[in-house]
Amino acid sequence: MTVNNEGLNSHDGGGLFPRLQERYGLRADPLDMETPFFPDASRHHALETLRHLCGFGDLALLLTGDVGAGKSRLLAELVRSESSRLDFHRVPAAALTSTQALSRALLGIAHKGLNPGEGARDAIYGFFRWSEIRARKGQRMVLLIDDADRAPTELLRLLFSAFEAADRSAAAVPVFSGSGRLIEMLGLSGDGAGVHQVHLRPLTKEEVAAYLEPRIHRAGGKPKELLSPGKLSQLHSLSQGSFSRLKRVTPAVWLDMASTGGGAKRTFSMPINLRWPALALVILAGSWWLVSQQYDDSVAREQSEPEPETVRKSITIGPDSPDIEPIETDVELSEPVVETKLPSVEESDQAVPEPEPEPEPEPGFSPSRPSAFVDLESVRAREGWTVQLIAGNQEQTVLNLMDQYESISGILYTQTQRQGQDWFVGFYGEFSSRDEARKAVERLPQALRDQSPWIRQSRDF
Repeated sequence: MTVNNEGLNSHDGGGLFPRLQERYGLRADPLDMETPFFPDASRHHALETLRHLCGFGDLALLLTGDVGAGKSRLLAELVRSESSRLDFHRVPAAALTSTQALSRALLGIAHKGLNPGEGARDAIYGFFRWSEIRARKGQRMVLLIDDADRAPTELLRLLFSAFEAADRSAAAVPVFSGSGRLIEMLGLSGDGAGVHQVHLRPLTKEEVAAYLEPRIHRAGGKPKELLSPGKLSQLHSLSQGSFSRLKRVTPAVWLDMASTGGGAKRTFSMPINLRWPALALVILAGSWWLVSQQYDDSVAREQSEPEPETVRKSITIGPDSPDIEPIETDVELSEPVVETKLPSVEESDQAVPEPEPEPEPEPGFSPSRPSAFVDLESVRAREGWTVQLIAGNQEQTVLNLMDQYESISGILYTQTQRQGQDWFVGFYGEFSSRDEARKAVERLPQALRDQSPWIRQSRDF
C-alpha cells in the first residue's frame, strides 16, 4: 500500500485536520493526543519493569525497539509517574560526544567540579560513587540516555563500566534507550550480568484499533466508521505497527488518499503512429504460427506407420511340451545359507558392556543466610499472594535490603534463573488474596512503600 504525498505535510488551508473535521465532525485531532497512555502491546508491563528495577534493581537497563516504537513516550510516562520517589536526569545529546562533555554533564548534576589532578574518566567513576550517598538518603538517581545508539560506542561502555564498578544496588541507574544495536555496542549478547533489556515490539492490527479507539471517542468521532475493517487493515499495513508512522498515515487513510496497490500504477501508452505497424506484426506472427502447426501435423501423419497385426499363439503345457526346460535340482545356490547360532548364556553375559559411571551432580547454591532462604519449588508450591520487594543478579542486593529493614520480620528470599544468570528475589509475607497483601503493604515503612512493592502470586515466581 502507498500513501499519496499530497497534503500530508502541507499547511495550506489548515492542513488535513480541517478536512477530517469537516468530513467526520471531529472536535479535536485524535492523533495529537498524548493521553491516555497506551498499556497494551506489553507497554504496561515494560513500564512496571522499569519502575521496579529503577527503584530496587542492581542492573543497567536497555529500552530497545524500532524507530517510532514509543520508547520516548514510555520514558516520559516513567518520569511522570515516578518523579516523586526517583531523581530523574536526562543526559543531553551534547554530553554524549566526548568523555570530557559527559564528565561535565555528570558533574553538573552533582553540583561539583573536577578535583585537582582528576581526569574526565575519574570524574565519571566518581559520579556513580557519589550517587550511592544520595540513594542511602532516600532518593535514588536515574540517568535517562535517549537515542543512546547514536553515541560513540566507547562512551556508552565507559558509562556502563562506571556503573558496574560502583555499588549497583545504590548507584544511579543508567537507562539506555535506542535500537537493538545497543546490545552489540555495549559488548553484550542480550540479558546478562549487570543489564536487563526491555524490548518494545510493533503493534498488531487489534492493538492499532485499541490505541485509536479511545482517542476517536474523545475527539467526538465514530470508531465504527473510522476503524472499519478495510481502513483498519490499511492503517496496520501502512504503519507497520509503529506509533510515529501511524500518526503520519492515518489522516490519508481516513480521507481515502491511500492507494491499496503495491505502489503508484504506471501506464504505458503507445504513440498512435506506431499502433498500426504493431498490429500488422501481431497478425503476421499469428499467421506464421498457424501455418507451422498445419505443417507439423501433416509431417506427423506421413511418418506414422500402420500398427502390426496381432498374432495369437497357443502354448501347450505338459510333459511332451518342447518349450519348457526341466528345472535342474543339482544347481548350487549362489550364496550358501548359513545357520545363525545363538550365543550361549556365558557368551551373552560377557558381551554386555559395563555401564559408564554417571557424572556427579554439581554442588547446588549455598545461601549466605539460610534462615531467610526458601528454595524456588517451595515458593511456587505456596497458595496465594506475596509482596516482591527487590530483585537483582547479586545475593548481596537482597541482603542489604534485609539489613536495612531488619525490624520487619518475614522478609525472605529465593534464587531463580533469568537468561542463564542467577536472579535473587526478596519477598514478604504469604497472603490469601490481593487485598490482604495490599493491606500488608500499607503497614510497611513509608520509605519501603515509596519503592512500589510488587504484589504477585507465589506460583508465578
